[in-house]
Amino acid sequence: MGRAYLNSCIDKYNRGQMDATDAAILKLNLTEMQVKITDECLQLFGGYGYTTEYLISRFYVDARVQTIYAGTSEIMKVVIARSMLGK
Repeated sequence: MGRAYLNSCIDKYNRGQMDATDAAILKLNLTEMQVKITDECLQLFGGYGYTTEYLISRFYVDARVQTIYAGTSEIMKVVIARSMLGK
């Protein structure tokens, strides 16, 4: 689903038709998916997943920060809601 929406947004962007709502939906869905998948992988490593000897700890940190910078997930939800409500 994520890749299909990404491809759709790339097409819209190339045609100059992508708007802020499309970008917000894309960022929200993909970053939340990244956190969920990384969290599940971290669970497999147990306590080792939090040590810097394993790459999963870096993946987890990188995934988590994606939901914060360039607009938090909560801000993305506000952008999406405003477009749905016409505000």
